[in-house]
Formats: sequence, C-alpha cells, structure tokens
Amino acid sequence: MYIKPLTQLEAIRSRLVEVGKEFSFPPDSELSTFREDNTPLVWFFSEGSIILHREMDNLLMELVSGPTLIGLANIFHTTQIKYRITTQTECKGFTLPANLALEIIEKYKLWQPAFHWVTYLIRNLEYRDARFIGTTTYSQIRATLLTMDSWNSDLRARTGVINFVQQRTKISRSVIAEVLSALRKGNYIEMDKGKLVSISRLPVSY
Repeated sequence: MYIKPLTQLEAIRSRLVEVGKEFSFPPDSELSTFREDNTPLVWFFSEGSIILHREMDNLLMELVSGPTLIGLANIFHTTQIKYRITTQTECKGFTLPANLALEIIEKYKLWQPAFHWVTYLIRNLEYRDARFIGTTTYSQIRATLLTMDSWNSDLRARTGVINFVQQRTKISRSVIAEVLSALRKGNYIEMDKGKLVSISRLPVSY
C-alpha cells in the first residue's frame, strides 16, 4: 500500500471544513456519494472506518479509515457509477457539494495537494487491481485476509470474514469457507466466531 499524503490532505481539509456541514454517524449508517437531486457530494471522514460498495453490482470496493476524503474526483467529471458508504465504526467529519469544493480549491489554490490526494487514490486502485484481476481464487482470498490482518483488533472483531471476502471478491461462500477451514487446520490463521483474530503466515499457493 502507498503512504497516505496526510500533509496535503490536511491542507485541503483545513479549507473545506470552513464551509462543510459537520456530521457524526453511528456504526452501520448508510450514506450516498450523491444527493437525491443527483448532486455529487464530497465527504471528509476525520474519524472512523467506512466501507465503499459499488451500487450497480454491490461489489465491496474497499474499507478505508479516517482521515480520508471521498468524492473529490467529482469536482470535474461526475461519475455515472454511484457508490454507497457504510460506516463500520462511529464516524465524524463533514460533507459539502462537489461544486462548492471546487470553488474552495480554486480560491485557495489547492491544486497541488488535491493532485497528490487523487494520485494516491489512483495508485491504491492500481494496487487493488493487481491483486484481484486475473488472479486465482485463493490469491484473492489471501490478499483479502492480509488486508484484514492490517486492521486494528476492534475493526476485525466487527467484521465477519466470509461475508467480507464474499462481498469483495464475489467468490462463493462455500469455496471461501473451504479455504478458511484448511488454513485454520494448518494453523495459518486463527478465527473466533467467524472473525479473524490473527495470521501467523499464509502460503503463497493453495
């Protein structure tokens, strides 16, 4: 994974927050990247973790933690693909229309930090695609388990492994369960009540 450009993100946040609408959401809240009138929104999450689903096929795209900025690319080219945001933990931050974000970025000449942030997102999408497109079923499960292992223990304790892997890869639940069972028997992973506790190591092939 690439290092989050926190300095550049803070430069953007410090100006957008002046006109943004603050929010605080409990876990399992569902949000949209668009308003009901189809106006694109920019979301800044200062605290908490969220999951992004692609609405057209309900594919789980990524789980990300704050601080993070969602929807900035919509200030120029509004995507036809919509995403649903689900809070995994309590989340705090602010939101504003994308066109207003554009005005602020132009006013304060924030193009360089904005470019840093969008490039960071693109590189992480490339990294994700390299792990999932054209790879084996086991490789996709393995990559997802390693991602989950990087989370803090509270977040892992809230997330069912089979459900998360299935939503992220569209691999059948029976196949995922079979692979997880084999990994547990080989003492490669430890699970408790369907949640990932720890990983000792994962074989490259299955």
